[in-house]
Amino acid sequence: MAKKSGESAPIRTQIYLVNLLVAAVALALAAGLSLFLTIFQEEKTQDRSLMNSAQLVAQMPPVIRDLQAGYASQELKTFLDNSISQISDVDVIVIADLNDTQLYAPNPGLIGRPYGGTAQEKIRQGKAAFNSLDDGGTGAARCAYAPVHGPEGSLLGFVMVGIYMRSLSSALWQIVFYFAVIAAAAAVLGGLISSRLSDRIKGFLGGYEPAAFLGLFHQREDILETLEEGILAIDAEARIMYLNRAAEEMLYLDRSTAEGRPLRQVLADSSLDRVLRTRQPEYNVSFTSPKRGPILSNQIPIREDGLTVGAVAIFRNRTEVTRLADDLTGFRHMVEAMRAYTHEFMNKLHVILGLLQLGETREAEAYIMGVTSIHQRAIGTIADSIKSPSVAALLVGKTSRCAELGIKLSLAAGSRLSEDQAILPPAACVTIMGNLIENAAEALNQAGHSRKEIMVSIREETDSLLLCVEDTGPGIQPEISRKIFRQGYTTKGQGRGTGLALVQETTEAYQGQIRVESEPGVGTTFFLTFHREPKEENTNV
Repeated sequence: MAKKSGESAPIRTQIYLVNLLVAAVALALAAGLSLFLTIFQEEKTQDRSLMNSAQLVAQMPPVIRDLQAGYASQELKTFLDNSISQISDVDVIVIADLNDTQLYAPNPGLIGRPYGGTAQEKIRQGKAAFNSLDDGGTGAARCAYAPVHGPEGSLLGFVMVGIYMRSLSSALWQIVFYFAVIAAAAAVLGGLISSRLSDRIKGFLGGYEPAAFLGLFHQREDILETLEEGILAIDAEARIMYLNRAAEEMLYLDRSTAEGRPLRQVLADSSLDRVLRTRQPEYNVSFTSPKRGPILSNQIPIREDGLTVGAVAIFRNRTEVTRLADDLTGFRHMVEAMRAYTHEFMNKLHVILGLLQLGETREAEAYIMGVTSIHQRAIGTIADSIKSPSVAALLVGKTSRCAELGIKLSLAAGSRLSEDQAILPPAACVTIMGNLIENAAEALNQAGHSRKEIMVSIREETDSLLLCVEDTGPGIQPEISRKIFRQGYTTKGQGRGTGLALVQETTEAYQGQIRVESEPGVGTTFFLTFHREPKEENTNV
């Protein structure tokens, strides 16, 4: 499988590369230093050897004799040729007179021709034997010059003895070979050490690679931070070792100062340390939070290798749980709507009773028929179009509730919702529609408009569902249109601002989209669209 972009190499590879890099750097430094010292010492040794050889050749009687004669004898040539072939420290020997004419050279073609160097000028100036890099065109890497004097001490010429680079490089290559063998051995040893060390590290990390373990750690930490439940953990000495954001808010604590301190110093009423002694989990333990009031706590011991090494408590506000359940299922909206319907029904009974007491039986009969007809039409339209019982009950109840407030709530023609539609669960539909209708009713009730109407439209298609709630209220000002879905934001007083936030949360949970159109003084329309999730195709061959 191809490695993902940005994914780090396995720990074994990383350790091996580090070991290899350290060994390579160490070997490179050692090899460089050794080569430098070797070259330095080799050059010194070669210079001394070449100097001695040049002086020795310059003092040989055949060399002096032949320079006096002006030519090299065959005896001298044979001797020098054998010397060059047999002596490893000498590759080149040149004998020249004061006119730089070469009497002897390794290349016979150069005999009798002028010597190409300039270092011999020092010989004519009276300098004794010396080393030089001037090879006179012979190709020698290093060389030595020595003057040749006659029996009476007169200067007859000079001798140049040199050595080629190949002779120097052989020693250098030998050193390189030794270090290459050492590097190969270090690479093999580094591989073995890396394997053992990486297995040991991964054993401490539960078999995970460090990068994977770190990612998993951060991922779980992020999950714990986003939970609405408070989490507090203590170690074997009853010291707080972890506190997530929700617990920090719920217990009214500062995480930076609470972590590391004894539990009893931070929360005197907590019984979490009791779990360390009993080693038994405790569920639904009542606990009073300084900020949130009564909360429930599940307290569970943390075990490792059969030992209790700590305990964790999970907090949840019971009131918040109940409120959230009510919001998600829509029960609160339906109960309030039914209560309004009952209240409206009682008002109508009082009207009928008053008419009967006044003896206006005809008027009472007409009033009953009119009210019955209106409710039958409203209920009939909803029952014919909306087959989901909970959604239909919500609309009937909201219709009565709005009628009591002087608001006309109607279901748009063509609306349709089947009982078994699988795009949006009925509970989610109740939550969304209930909050949007309630929000529109409150806006109309506070606005004081003469025309108070709410139009609800539910359009179910094969693979989509459209919910629309339109009102003739005061509209939404442009400067606050981006804030209406924010949790806690409201223009209706403290303790409000959860309805539209819950609508957005539920819509996002079912991958829906929200669009709002509003014109101040005219009204507001909420459009919510949901699509059926495509079925995954079977790709198995």
